[in-house]
Amino acid sequence: MRTRIRHFRKQRGLTQTELALRLGTTAATVSRLETADMTVSTGWLERIAGELSVGVTDLLDVPAAGFHAVTGEVRPGGHVFALPEPLSLPPSLHSLASEPMIFRAGGTLGAYADGDLLVADRMTVAEAAGALGRDCFAGGAGGDLAFGRLALLDAGRCLLMPPESGAPPREVLSPAWIAPVVTLLRNYPPVRKTRPGN
Repeated sequence: MRTRIRHFRKQRGLTQTELALRLGTTAATVSRLETADMTVSTGWLERIAGELSVGVTDLLDVPAAGFHAVTGEVRPGGHVFALPEPLSLPPSLHSLASEPMIFRAGGTLGAYADGDLLVADRMTVAEAAGALGRDCFAGGAGGDLAFGRLALLDAGRCLLMPPESGAPPREVLSPAWIAPVVTLLRNYPPVRKTRPGN
């Protein structure tokens, strides 16, 4: 998998050796990670993103075959909007979803933090009976999109309770699909290692 590790390392003015020291590895390993001579796992991406102060998805190169674009951004009240610039994730980051749809949290929404990526598994309404009580995205026949805890589902409508307290329920008429959230990807602020003599 190609990454943008080299791009951000150089942008930060770091050599491979300097980044390797921060990661607790060797310059040769950093070189292999940058040139895709070594498989870049989710763990490596998280560590490198933390040291370079970027998001994991920022390290991923231009979408290639098998990559999935982030579908949109969910905002307060369960409203879902298209992103101005699409993000992409490799399949390994959403392996629990057979038909992945990826959304970014555009603010603090209940238990979700700003910037969280929610990977949902798109399914038909008939397949989604087991999703009652789960956080889901729903798409209506007219293109409506909504997010929240799935409280009611039938062929004519679904009712979603947005995650923030006090928000009114969202109703999607004639839902075309339901996508329960199956994976949450969250970046935490990096922890700087203490170096001897500092």
